[in-house]
Amino acid sequence: MYKTILIVALCLVGIFIHPFDPGIVDFIYRFIIFSIIVYLVYTMYRQTGEQDEETFEPIVKPLSTPVQDEFILSDNWRVGELIESDERTRNYLNDQFTILSGLIFPDSGWIFYKDDNRLNVITYKNFSDQPEPTIRETYSISGLLQIVDESDSIVIENNINIADNLLPLYTDIEYSVKSFMGVPISIQDREKIFFIFDSRHAEHFSKDDLSLFTKLAENTGIWILNRVNAYALLSNTKTQAKILDFAKDLNSSKTINVAIEKFALLISNEFEATRLTISLFKKDKNIGIIKKVIGQTDDFDENIEFNLDEGLTGWVISKEKPYLIDDLEKGDYFIPRYSKDEKTNFGFRSFLGVPIIADGNIFGAITLEHRLPNKYSDSDKQNIQDFADIFSTTFLRTSQLSST
Repeated sequence: MYKTILIVALCLVGIFIHPFDPGIVDFIYRFIIFSIIVYLVYTMYRQTGEQDEETFEPIVKPLSTPVQDEFILSDNWRVGELIESDERTRNYLNDQFTILSGLIFPDSGWIFYKDDNRLNVITYKNFSDQPEPTIRETYSISGLLQIVDESDSIVIENNINIADNLLPLYTDIEYSVKSFMGVPISIQDREKIFFIFDSRHAEHFSKDDLSLFTKLAENTGIWILNRVNAYALLSNTKTQAKILDFAKDLNSSKTINVAIEKFALLISNEFEATRLTISLFKKDKNIGIIKKVIGQTDDFDENIEFNLDEGLTGWVISKEKPYLIDDLEKGDYFIPRYSKDEKTNFGFRSFLGVPIIADGNIFGAITLEHRLPNKYSDSDKQNIQDFADIFSTTFLRTSQLSST
């Protein structure tokens, strides 16, 4: 502040005060005043710059990788779900599709993924002036599509007879396919993706570049597999963090009933189920009792007792092993859930049961049931087992403080 006042004062002196007659002495007098003003201005500017440097915050901040909450992945992730959820995967597939199209110049092309013996459409592209068909969501695997699926290798047909009707994609338009090229992309033992190309001209696709096409398909499959594995790893990291948080929360439980409520709430939030059941083992009577039910209720509601040698839940408790069934309706024999007197599974198809064990002692089981088949995986079984192990430790501790 004082420098500013001094500069103003010197300016006023230089302008209004002239003690010397015009000449060399007056010039020197004015030069000295001007030099002092310049010096003061320079020092003020320099100090201001140093202060700005000390308080400067960079505009570009470190980037963090965005994580989409809807991606709750596991080792059982389906390729179709990845494609539908992940824009980057869709873009990558379309890029590879475009590259291959630029090499073979088809009239039209499709990207499918195989799911439950149906082909689901990802992309359809018309590269010519032909009329476009009505695009359905799924197509049956038949004709040339079935040949590509079963051979699991690139199929090229350059002389297709119209009467054969080997490509059921253009049933509603007048379009005669003469040449066909199918490129399967296998994602290990998960699912398959297909690039399908066709042309109105015979002898259109060359087999000379099969090695190049095969390499492109292999690289595409590896990329997608790595994408799935990356999200699976992310999911596993999230799961481990949730297990730690769950353990901390359970440690505050003072009674078994409170711990059961927390355990049931966590599992119901993490895993989709039509019915979730927590059953306990009554050691003195060698029977099980249903303590908590979330979801669909039936003849086996809370506080119902059951024998351990008559159903799936009893087997999980008595054998102290998890049990996973993809479809209860498959097979020649009816499998009861609790009692040999059962005549129906009440619409349930998938079953997953995990024992609750601590220090070698069995305390019960948690079971998840769903109306859809193939709902649960080995990865789900392991994750629920991890949560059950945490719960069983709390059960062991609280059982000394309270009773059910």
